[in-house]
Amino acid sequence: MLEYANLKALAVVVSEGGFDRAAKVLHITQSAVSQRIRQLEEKVGQSLLIRSNPVVATPTGKRLLRHYSQVQLLESELRAEMDADDPNHPTTVRIAVNADSLATWFLPALAGMFSRHAWLLELIVDDESYTHHLLKNGEAVGCVTTTEVPMAGCSSEFLGTMEYLCVATPEFAARYFGEPRETQSLSGTRPFNGISQAQLAKAPAVVFSTKDKLHEKFLAQYFNMTPGQWWQHTIPSSESFLEAINLSLGYGLVGHLQAKPLIDRGILIELTPERRMRVPLFWQHWNIKAKQTTLVYRALAATAQHNLLQV
Repeated sequence: MLEYANLKALAVVVSEGGFDRAAKVLHITQSAVSQRIRQLEEKVGQSLLIRSNPVVATPTGKRLLRHYSQVQLLESELRAEMDADDPNHPTTVRIAVNADSLATWFLPALAGMFSRHAWLLELIVDDESYTHHLLKNGEAVGCVTTTEVPMAGCSSEFLGTMEYLCVATPEFAARYFGEPRETQSLSGTRPFNGISQAQLAKAPAVVFSTKDKLHEKFLAQYFNMTPGQWWQHTIPSSESFLEAINLSLGYGLVGHLQAKPLIDRGILIELTPERRMRVPLFWQHWNIKAKQTTLVYRALAATAQHNLLQV
């Protein structure tokens, strides 16, 4: 049997990034933390931590962290059933989510449920193509991801599709792409006539982060361009990313929930109405009988039904 005090020490060392900070959180000495980790490593016969700065878990350490997180969730559910969600011992539910979902439909989906149950929400924000790694590593009990195939021990449920529109301010568009045609497109926006590789090579783009490959895929799919053929601002904040586009720093791909209201108000123009990117989103979670993950999925699915494209 594994000592759960030792597993907790492992989890805190990894979350805090070091032994000293973990000791303060656990209210024990640093040597006591080291002893618990050493006992755990002796028990499993493998190293569990890479003693770097910050400290990170080895593959075996990540498996133990996943096990510990699952047990924590089940114990929280048991305590909730016995104590009727005792507010003195609230359940913490860790979820990995992409920034665009967090900025639009995600929190409204969960706010009411978490308030009713007096649960605590801990979010880890990452690119939607990476969030499933946080689930795999045991850092989250569920994630919003673009990965459809469920990982081992997990289930995958379709939530909906986020559609991304290539947009810019009218001022930026006129400066780099000329004036739009006067004819109306099917989407109701005035399209630009023949945006070229040469124009895109000179017009600075706004990209969310180095992990985000959506813009790269867009230019490769529709304009046969490869990295290095365009300039870009990199702004890893959903709010500041959109603000940069609104301030005419560049053009970019913006999710339909944020883009369409701004287009309707004339703040932004869609540059390529016939050329959009669709990103399907899935909810992946552990296959354990915990009501938290079940209720979270129901809440997310209900809200996604009305906000995301169901295709």
